[in-house]
Amino acid sequence: MPVRHFSSSEDLVLQEIVKEKKIAVLTLNRPKALNALNDALISNLLEKLRGLDQDDNVRVIVLTGSPKAFAAGADIKEMNSLSFAEVSPSYSRFPE
Repeated sequence: MPVRHFSSSEDLVLQEIVKEKKIAVLTLNRPKALNALNDALISNLLEKLRGLDQDDNVRVIVLTGSPKAFAAGADIKEMNSLSFAEVSPSYSRFPE
């Protein structure tokens, strides 16, 4: 039976690693907001992706969402009070 390691259910991105198969599963965890992508979720996701990228024991990363929705897109409630100039830097963290 594979050994599985889970992250805390309070994280915005849950992480499960099946070591024997070298698989990591990341699950977006904002079900009440249909996994809308806000700054905190994106930061958490990028942090976990960077960590897994450096892990020689992980060969595959699967990204998934909750049963109801993978992701609703950008979190409009968070963006509503921001100007375009304030929103743009948030997305500059993505690699080109």
